Amino acid sequence: MTRGSNIAEKPTLAAQFGASGALFGLRTTAAALAALWLGMWLQFDTPRWAAWTAMALALPTRGLVATKGMWRAGGTILGLAAGLAGVAIFSQSAIAMGLFLAAWFAFNAYVGGRLPGFAAYGAALSGLTTGLVVVLSEASPLTIFNISVARAADILLGLACAYVASAFAEMLQGPRPATAARPAPAPNLAQVAGNTVRVFVAVGLAWFIWMATAWPSGGLFAVFAGVVALFLGTLPDPDRRSADYLWGVILGQFLGIFVKYALLNAPSSFGLLAAILAPFLFIGAVGMTDQRTAGTAVGYNLSFLLAVDPANPMQYDLAASLNEAAAIFAGIAFGMAAYRIVLPERIWRAAR
Repeated sequence: MTRGSNIAEKPTLAAQFGASGALFGLRTTAAALAALWLGMWLQFDTPRWAAWTAMALALPTRGLVATKGMWRAGGTILGLAAGLAGVAIFSQSAIAMGLFLAAWFAFNAYVGGRLPGFAAYGAALSGLTTGLVVVLSEASPLTIFNISVARAADILLGLACAYVASAFAEMLQGPRPATAARPAPAPNLAQVAGNTVRVFVAVGLAWFIWMATAWPSGGLFAVFAGVVALFLGTLPDPDRRSADYLWGVILGQFLGIFVKYALLNAPSSFGLLAAILAPFLFIGAVGMTDQRTAGTAVGYNLSFLLAVDPANPMQYDLAASLNEAAAIFAGIAFGMAAYRIVLPERIWRAAR
């Protein structure tokens, strides 16, 4: 979901699974599975990010996919540059690195709050990318260049698959009819400033908790606290909307771990892997077509792919999977809590 997007009519839940919703779900599922297959064929370390990118970029028309994709690519490149610079300058001091990361997330929160539409999405992706490359290279800073290249490759591959799937759908169905767009709502400067402070506090405090506890998955906890705080800042009434997102995360983690350890017992082929994943990806894709389920679907899609962690070869470590699930859930809950505790009087409210 992105600030400024509009849906003219709210379809019923039955219509949501009708022809258009089903076709959108099939197209999005196919794009995600294509990105996953290509990522595995190219021997990417984390093809799940390519698949998630294809899911996250899914939109009704090719033009929108291209625009959103450009902002995502731009945010990713900027985030990679910031991550490389941060590790080069601050890797010798955990406190300095934590302050840098908190400040960078806060900067992206401010920029995202002042920019419309997909630009705010690009700012959020910039923060996510920086957080990931910093955390993943924390144990060995010299690996950050390889991590950055891998991250860029995942994102660009997912973007390309989403665009091709959207273009193919337009050729078969024709372009969607244009709808009159209402003026995009935007937070005022005081609300943006409040969100900037909120994100800084969430990331900084989460980083301190990681350092103090030496939690093996504490880096993910800190990153997701910042990412969720950034993402919610692009929406009005974030404290009220966040419950749907959290339920989606819980559902995605539960189903993802179930699928990985109960259904994917060392699959012998990609075809079998795709057949098992497809129904779960389809449900998440269709959920994004209705405003009432979109928040839950966004949380579900990310969480499910992170929990399954499809890779070539698959890695099975239940303790590590549960630890990662706990870190992601705790980080998301922490980022949500920031909206109820830090400057709650400066939350962006939708016009009534």
